[in-house]
Amino acid sequence: MEIQITDACCNTPATKTAWVKKGTFKPLSKQVAGIERRTYRTGPITSKLGVVSLIDIHGFHPTTVQFLDTLGDKGFQVSAIDLFPNGPMPDEYMGDMAKLGGWIRTNAEYTNNHVGGLVKIAAQDLKADGCESLFIIGHCWGVHLAIRAASEPDQGFLGVAGPHPTAVTLPLVSNLKCPLALFPSMDDPDMVPIIQAVQNKGFSTPSVHVRFDKAPHGFCGGRGDWTIPEHNEAAAQVLQKTSEFFSALAAKDEE
Repeated sequence: MEIQITDACCNTPATKTAWVKKGTFKPLSKQVAGIERRTYRTGPITSKLGVVSLIDIHGFHPTTVQFLDTLGDKGFQVSAIDLFPNGPMPDEYMGDMAKLGGWIRTNAEYTNNHVGGLVKIAAQDLKADGCESLFIIGHCWGVHLAIRAASEPDQGFLGVAGPHPTAVTLPLVSNLKCPLALFPSMDDPDMVPIIQAVQNKGFSTPSVHVRFDKAPHGFCGGRGDWTIPEHNEAAAQVLQKTSEFFSALAAKDEE
Protein backbone atom coordinates (compact mmCIF):
# COMPACT_ATOMS: atom_id res chain seq x y z
CA MET A 1 0.00 0.00 0.00
CA GLU A 2 1.29 3.41 -0.95
CA ILE A 3 0.99 5.76 2.01
CA GLN A 4 0.21 9.38 1.19
CA ILE A 5 0.92 11.52 4.23
CA THR A 6 0.58 15.27 4.69
CA ASP A 7 4.02 16.91 4.83
CA ALA A 8 3.23 18.48 8.20
CA CYS A 9 2.40 15.03 9.56
CA CYS A 10 5.85 13.82 8.62
CA ASN A 11 7.77 16.88 9.78
CA THR A 12 5.99 18.20 12.88
CA PRO A 13 6.80 16.63 16.28
CA ALA A 14 4.42 16.31 19.21
CA THR A 15 3.99 19.25 21.54
CA LYS A 16 4.95 19.28 25.23
CA THR A 17 1.72 19.69 27.18
CA ALA A 18 0.08 18.34 30.34
CA TRP A 19 -3.37 16.98 31.18
CA VAL A 20 -4.69 14.86 34.04
CA LYS A 21 -6.83 12.16 32.44
CA LYS A 22 -10.43 11.71 33.56
CA GLY A 23 -10.89 8.19 32.18
CA THR A 24 -9.24 4.83 32.70
CA PHE A 25 -7.58 2.15 30.61
CA LYS A 26 -9.28 -1.22 30.53
CA PRO A 27 -8.82 -4.37 28.45
CA LEU A 28 -11.06 -5.08 25.50
CA SER A 29 -13.42 -7.95 26.25
CA LYS A 30 -11.80 -10.25 23.68
CA GLN A 31 -8.27 -10.85 22.52
CA VAL A 32 -7.23 -9.87 19.01
CA ALA A 33 -4.86 -12.21 17.18
CA GLY A 34 -4.32 -13.99 20.49
CA ILE A 35 -3.21 -10.85 22.34
CA GLU A 36 -5.05 -8.89 25.02
CA ARG A 37 -5.46 -5.26 23.97
CA ARG A 38 -6.59 -2.24 25.94
CA THR A 39 -8.67 0.85 25.36
CA TYR A 40 -9.08 4.21 27.08
CA ARG A 41 -12.63 4.68 28.34
CA THR A 42 -14.02 8.08 29.26
CA GLY A 43 -17.40 9.81 29.38
CA PRO A 44 -20.65 9.03 31.25
CA ILE A 45 -21.28 5.30 31.65
CA THR A 46 -25.04 5.94 31.41
CA SER A 47 -24.85 7.46 27.93
CA LYS A 48 -26.45 5.59 25.05
CA LEU A 49 -24.13 7.31 22.56
CA GLY A 50 -20.83 5.50 21.96
CA VAL A 51 -17.74 6.65 20.10
CA VAL A 52 -14.84 4.46 19.03
CA SER A 53 -11.68 6.56 18.65
CA LEU A 54 -8.56 5.88 16.60
CA ILE A 55 -5.78 8.16 17.83
CA ASP A 56 -2.85 9.59 15.89
CA ILE A 57 0.68 8.18 15.74
CA HIS A 58 1.76 10.09 18.87
CA GLY A 59 -0.38 7.78 20.99
CA PHE A 60 -2.05 8.96 24.18
CA HIS A 61 -0.51 12.42 24.13
CA PRO A 62 -1.96 14.76 26.79
CA THR A 63 -3.77 16.89 24.19
CA THR A 64 -5.27 13.77 22.61
CA VAL A 65 -6.51 12.58 26.01
CA GLN A 66 -7.90 16.04 26.74
CA PHE A 67 -9.79 15.90 23.44
CA LEU A 68 -11.19 12.47 24.32
CA ASP A 69 -12.19 13.56 27.83
CA THR A 70 -13.88 16.69 26.49
CA LEU A 71 -15.83 14.62 23.97
CA GLY A 72 -16.88 12.46 26.90
CA ASP A 73 -17.96 15.57 28.80
CA LYS A 74 -20.30 16.30 25.89
CA GLY A 75 -22.26 13.16 26.65
CA PHE A 76 -20.56 10.30 24.83
CA GLN A 77 -19.10 7.04 26.08
CA VAL A 78 -15.70 7.05 24.39
CA SER A 79 -13.51 4.03 23.71
CA ALA A 80 -10.08 5.05 22.37
CA ILE A 81 -8.23 1.93 21.28
CA ASP A 82 -4.56 1.64 22.15
CA LEU A 83 -3.43 1.05 18.59
CA PHE A 84 0.27 0.93 19.43
CA PRO A 85 1.05 -1.63 22.16
CA ASN A 86 4.76 -1.22 21.41
CA GLY A 87 4.56 2.53 21.97
CA PRO A 88 3.86 5.55 19.73
CA MET A 89 6.06 6.55 16.84
CA PRO A 90 9.54 7.59 18.01
CA ASP A 91 10.13 11.35 17.84
CA GLU A 92 13.40 10.82 15.98
CA TYR A 93 11.44 9.51 12.98
CA MET A 94 9.90 12.92 12.37
CA GLY A 95 11.12 14.41 9.11
CA ASP A 96 12.18 11.05 7.71
CA MET A 97 9.42 9.83 5.40
CA ALA A 98 11.01 6.42 4.90
CA LYS A 99 11.17 5.71 8.64
CA LEU A 100 7.73 7.18 9.33
CA GLY A 101 6.12 5.24 6.49
CA GLY A 102 7.85 2.06 7.58
CA TRP A 103 6.67 2.54 11.16
CA ILE A 104 3.08 3.00 10.01
CA ARG A 105 3.23 -0.13 7.86
CA THR A 106 4.54 -2.12 10.82
CA ASN A 107 2.42 -0.62 13.60
CA ALA A 108 -0.66 1.02 12.12
CA GLU A 109 -1.59 -0.62 8.82
CA TYR A 110 -5.29 -1.53 8.77
CA THR A 111 -5.11 -5.21 7.84
CA ASN A 112 -1.75 -6.30 9.23
CA ASN A 113 -2.42 -4.70 12.60
CA HIS A 114 -5.98 -6.02 12.92
CA VAL A 115 -7.55 -2.57 13.20
CA GLY A 116 -10.91 -3.82 11.91
CA GLY A 117 -11.01 -6.50 14.59
CA LEU A 118 -10.07 -4.04 17.33
CA VAL A 119 -12.79 -1.64 16.23
CA LYS A 120 -15.40 -4.38 16.11
CA ILE A 121 -14.67 -5.51 19.67
CA ALA A 122 -14.55 -1.93 21.00
CA ALA A 123 -17.95 -1.32 19.41
CA GLN A 124 -19.36 -4.53 20.88
CA ASP A 125 -18.10 -3.48 24.32
CA LEU A 126 -19.80 -0.10 24.02
CA LYS A 127 -23.04 -1.83 23.08
CA ALA A 128 -22.67 -4.14 26.09
CA ASP A 129 -22.33 -1.02 28.24
CA GLY A 130 -25.64 0.37 27.02
CA CYS A 131 -24.75 2.33 23.89
CA GLU A 132 -27.47 2.21 21.25
CA SER A 133 -25.94 4.60 18.72
CA LEU A 134 -22.33 4.15 17.62
CA PHE A 135 -19.91 6.52 15.90
CA ILE A 136 -16.23 6.49 15.05
CA ILE A 137 -13.67 9.28 15.06
CA GLY A 138 -10.04 9.39 14.00
CA HIS A 139 -7.16 11.81 14.30
CA CYS A 140 -4.75 12.26 11.37
CA TRP A 141 -3.87 8.75 10.14
CA GLY A 142 -6.66 7.54 12.41
CA VAL A 143 -9.19 9.19 10.06
CA HIS A 144 -7.97 6.93 7.27
CA LEU A 145 -8.38 3.91 9.54
CA ALA A 146 -11.81 5.05 10.78
CA ILE A 147 -13.15 5.41 7.24
CA ARG A 148 -11.92 1.94 6.38
CA ALA A 149 -13.62 0.52 9.48
CA ALA A 150 -16.88 2.32 8.65
CA SER A 151 -16.71 0.88 5.12
CA GLU A 152 -16.78 -2.73 6.29
CA PRO A 153 -19.87 -4.71 5.22
CA ASP A 154 -20.98 -5.38 8.81
CA GLN A 155 -20.15 -1.96 10.25
CA GLY A 156 -22.76 -0.40 12.53
CA PHE A 157 -21.56 3.19 12.73
CA LEU A 158 -23.97 6.03 12.10
CA GLY A 159 -21.20 8.51 11.27
CA VAL A 160 -17.46 9.14 10.98
CA ALA A 161 -15.61 12.28 12.04
CA GLY A 162 -12.01 13.33 11.77
CA PRO A 163 -9.86 16.38 12.44
CA HIS A 164 -6.77 17.00 10.28
CA PRO A 165 -7.21 13.89 8.10
CA THR A 166 -4.28 12.17 6.42
CA ALA A 167 -4.40 9.78 3.45
CA VAL A 168 -8.11 10.39 2.84
CA THR A 169 -8.83 10.01 -0.86
CA LEU A 170 -11.79 9.53 -3.19
CA PRO A 171 -11.13 5.78 -3.56
CA LEU A 172 -11.00 5.46 0.23
CA VAL A 173 -14.57 6.75 0.68
CA SER A 174 -16.04 4.83 -2.25
CA ASN A 175 -17.51 2.14 0.04
CA LEU A 176 -18.26 4.33 3.07
CA LYS A 177 -21.64 3.45 4.53
CA CYS A 178 -22.46 6.53 6.60
CA PRO A 179 -22.08 10.34 6.59
CA LEU A 180 -18.68 11.92 7.16
CA ALA A 181 -17.46 15.04 8.98
CA LEU A 182 -13.97 16.30 8.13
CA PHE A 183 -12.09 19.14 9.80
CA PRO A 184 -8.88 19.77 7.83
CA SER A 185 -6.18 22.15 9.06
CA MET A 186 -4.22 24.81 7.23
CA ASP A 187 -1.67 22.17 6.21
CA ASP A 188 -4.08 19.59 4.82
CA PRO A 189 -5.19 19.09 1.21
CA ASP A 190 -8.60 20.12 -0.12
CA MET A 191 -11.24 17.83 1.38
CA VAL A 192 -14.26 19.35 -0.39
CA PRO A 193 -14.23 16.74 -3.22
CA ILE A 194 -14.19 13.99 -0.58
CA ILE A 195 -17.22 15.41 1.21
CA GLN A 196 -19.05 15.94 -2.07
CA ALA A 197 -18.46 12.31 -3.03
CA VAL A 198 -19.94 11.13 0.28
CA GLN A 199 -22.80 13.61 -0.04
CA ASN A 200 -23.62 12.11 -3.42
CA LYS A 201 -24.32 8.78 -1.74
CA GLY A 202 -27.66 10.24 -0.66
CA PHE A 203 -27.52 9.83 3.12
CA SER A 204 -30.44 11.60 4.81
CA THR A 205 -28.13 13.52 7.17
CA PRO A 206 -25.65 15.81 5.42
CA SER A 207 -21.93 15.32 5.75
CA VAL A 208 -19.93 18.18 7.30
CA HIS A 209 -16.82 20.05 6.21
CA VAL A 210 -15.11 22.88 8.10
CA ARG A 211 -11.59 24.00 7.29
CA PHE A 212 -9.43 25.60 9.99
CA ASP A 213 -6.97 27.85 8.19
CA LYS A 214 -5.44 29.24 11.40
CA ALA A 215 -4.68 25.88 12.99
CA PRO A 216 -1.79 23.55 12.09
CA HIS A 217 -2.02 19.88 11.26
CA GLY A 218 -2.52 17.85 14.44
CA PHE A 219 -4.15 20.63 16.48
CA CYS A 220 -6.64 18.22 18.09
CA GLY A 221 -4.05 15.58 18.94
CA GLY A 222 -0.38 15.04 19.57
CA ARG A 223 0.72 18.21 17.81
CA GLY A 224 -1.89 20.37 19.52
CA ASP A 225 -0.93 23.17 21.89
CA TRP A 226 -4.13 24.53 23.38
CA THR A 227 -2.32 27.31 25.23
CA ILE A 228 -2.35 29.05 21.83
CA PRO A 229 -5.78 30.76 21.64
CA GLU A 230 -6.35 30.14 17.93
CA HIS A 231 -5.58 26.45 18.30
CA ASN A 232 -7.72 26.13 21.41
CA GLU A 233 -10.67 27.79 19.69
CA ALA A 234 -10.30 25.58 16.61
CA ALA A 235 -10.25 22.42 18.74
CA ALA A 236 -13.29 23.62 20.70
CA GLN A 237 -15.16 24.11 17.42
CA VAL A 238 -14.22 20.64 16.21
CA LEU A 239 -15.49 19.13 19.45
CA GLN A 240 -18.74 21.09 19.28
CA LYS A 241 -19.38 20.34 15.61
CA THR A 242 -18.54 16.66 16.12
CA SER A 243 -20.96 16.49 19.04
CA GLU A 244 -23.70 18.17 17.00
CA PHE A 245 -23.05 15.90 14.00
CA PHE A 246 -23.18 12.70 16.05
CA SER A 247 -26.23 13.85 18.03
CA ALA A 248 -28.11 14.70 14.83
CA LEU A 249 -27.37 11.26 13.43
CA ALA A 250 -28.56 9.59 16.63
CA ALA A 251 -31.78 11.59 16.58
CA LYS A 252 -32.37 10.68 12.94
CA ASP A 253 -31.77 7.02 13.69
CA GLU A 254 -34.47 7.10 16.37
CA GLU A 255 -37.13 8.43 13.98
